[in-house]
Amino acid sequence: MIASRQPAAEAVAAYNAAMARFWQPVCAAAEVGAGPHFVELLDRPLTVVRLDGELACFDDVCRHLGASLSLASVVPGPGGEGQVLRCAYHGWSYDRSGRCVDIPARRDAPIPRDARVRAYPVAERYGLLWVCLEGESTAGIPEFPEFDDPGFHLTPLRVYEPWACSAPRIVMGALDDTHFPWVHPGLLGDPEHPEPPEHRAWVEGEYLMSTYSTLQPANETIGGAGLETVSYTNWCTPSSIRLLKSGPAGRYAIYEVVCPVAYDRSLIFLQMARDFDTDPARDAEYVAFEDVIQAQDKPVVESQRPWLLPPLSSRLMLYVRPADLPLIAYQKWLEELGVPQV
Repeated sequence: MIASRQPAAEAVAAYNAAMARFWQPVCAAAEVGAGPHFVELLDRPLTVVRLDGELACFDDVCRHLGASLSLASVVPGPGGEGQVLRCAYHGWSYDRSGRCVDIPARRDAPIPRDARVRAYPVAERYGLLWVCLEGESTAGIPEFPEFDDPGFHLTPLRVYEPWACSAPRIVMGALDDTHFPWVHPGLLGDPEHPEPPEHRAWVEGEYLMSTYSTLQPANETIGGAGLETVSYTNWCTPSSIRLLKSGPAGRYAIYEVVCPVAYDRSLIFLQMARDFDTDPARDAEYVAFEDVIQAQDKPVVESQRPWLLPPLSSRLMLYVRPADLPLIAYQKWLEELGVPQV
């Protein structure tokens, strides 16, 4: 049975509603400067802006006649107190709560009670801006402890062009180690050793976790050769994965978080940290290596159907044990969280 790539409208709406309960990355923090910045999250156009140095996030639409607030300006509020976001069309101005505080065309009359735009929780962490479309999130922002660990060196944040797939598909691609010999031969795997490792997978707090040890090509950037045994620990959420790789050279962390722009479009933010070979001049080689891995994964993940994961019970994807144990556990966990499948 061949699944359609296109899910039903009801499935898309349910997916958006479920993912809206989690903190999602929307852009690099550095992208938001003195003015508003347009982003998209789960089919919702948004504006993020700093007012008096504090972040705010609104629906990207003025309450008056629907102009985009990402075209607005940051200006002093009425009486010069604080900053507001002033719409470019008719000058309606909003404070950080989304309440309209100035309508230039009727300053001699009270501002209507309904003159406000919807505001969303927004936070800055790990060099990213995060938004939760629901008032209370199901879980916290995915942790990246290596970011603040003085024992690790961070590479620059990478932002990749949108992938034509859902966020969970990207996470599963990173969680799935048995594709390494075939999609990344000579880099992460060896076709002469396709046998799956012994996996463990379990739910711990807000994460689906997995661990395994496997043979991989040695790190050539520091003079390695041949194959070496490395161990991985993975922390997954519905739209993120943190991988900690331990091997002869040391520890290497990958923090990959995905903005679900829509059910079929996802934006990847990625940062790496290592406790070896820490000269910043070496960063370019590590970033270039990861760029190759992403480029190899992208066409394969984008080719998968359907766009949203089919339920485990449908058997549209024929998982096999023990190789697919982490994927089975991850999808079962998604279903328990209420993230709907096609």
